[in-house]
Amino acid sequence: MTSSLLKTELQNLKAYKVERVRLGIAAVESNLLSELIDLCKPESGVSHQACWSLEQSFLLHEESCYPYFKEIGALYEMSINSSGMRALCKVSSILSKKYYSKKESIVKSLLTQTIREQMVEGCFQVLITTDKTANMAYAVYSLFEFGKEFEWIYPELKPILQQKLDENYGNGFKSSARHIIAKLDS
Repeated sequence: MTSSLLKTELQNLKAYKVERVRLGIAAVESNLLSELIDLCKPESGVSHQACWSLEQSFLLHEESCYPYFKEIGALYEMSINSSGMRALCKVSSILSKKYYSKKESIVKSLLTQTIREQMVEGCFQVLITTDKTANMAYAVYSLFEFGKEFEWIYPELKPILQQKLDENYGNGFKSSARHIIAKLDS
């Protein structure tokens, strides 16, 4: 696969998982992760499709993404649409859990403070500005993990979650919010 073919395929990509997986794997196998990450930027015209595929690259070939953590972190500061941010928030939730785990992980040496701060910023933006419950749930779990390091997060997170519980969101997000509030209270 070439970078121009990757962009063409992303332009035609629908939300079917099999195609997201295929393109995510192809980007890794064709050494096009850098190009895929560039296509995640809003100005590419295929941002959310590229984010979907990047999520699959990460889920299936996490180690191949390690050299690109700096570039991936920068995506969290961009105005990526909610569909693309869902994929990025999922990646953040996985990485934050590994970073703060008691188990040893190479992620602990690769996820710099700058990258963690970028993820925190992106996750708070998602929580504040979107009404997409999956995005918010991934963001909440990420922020809970990041709050283990950044002391200011929990005092900011709890009132936002309490406010969101009063709003008309699905039971899945409300369950996540209640779970995190309970953890914050214990």
